[in-house]
Amino acid sequence: MYKLALFFFMLFFCSCSGIRGKILVMEGNFYNSRGLSNKAIAAYMKASSFHEAKVYAEFGLGSSYYLLGESDVALERFKDAESAASGDTELLYRIYYNQGIVRFEKGFFTEAATDFRRALDIEPSRIDAKRNLELSLLSQEHQETDRQKSIEKEMGKNAENSERMQTLFKFLKEKESERWKSSEWIEDAPTSGPDY
Repeated sequence: MYKLALFFFMLFFCSCSGIRGKILVMEGNFYNSRGLSNKAIAAYMKASSFHEAKVYAEFGLGSSYYLLGESDVALERFKDAESAASGDTELLYRIYYNQGIVRFEKGFFTEAATDFRRALDIEPSRIDAKRNLELSLLSQEHQETDRQKSIEKEMGKNAENSERMQTLFKFLKEKESERWKSSEWIEDAPTSGPDY
């Protein structure tokens, strides 16, 4: 009798659409934590059909795609979750933080810094977001410095090439001038024959 009551309770519990979607999100989280991204994606996709669980499913999909190395798709999913996550500050923090991680790894340091700042606006005491913001800003400075050095180096190469070309032209001009100077001009002698 006890088992039968438990069975009906679980059946009722799982039949509620809001609960069912959240259970699917939990299932996806379980698979994601075990590194089973394909199973996690399947669970999150099912959960996204339930209105109450859609935002969490989108965030979970973003996390799963990130683990698979699909950073562009992960960013799209995080963006979808962000637009649906009204008022859930913990979820918004996680969305911004994870977007920052993805963008940092892609080398978009300015955008990553923006994401970490947005995360810190929600949770100012989070040390991991502060550290990553500092790393993003430092990486951005190094990237700009490297870009500037590259531009200066390229300009130096162009100036060096221009200088070499000028030296070559000067050399050719001198050689041509010497050739003409070394030739003796002989005046035309009057000819007695026909002019062809």
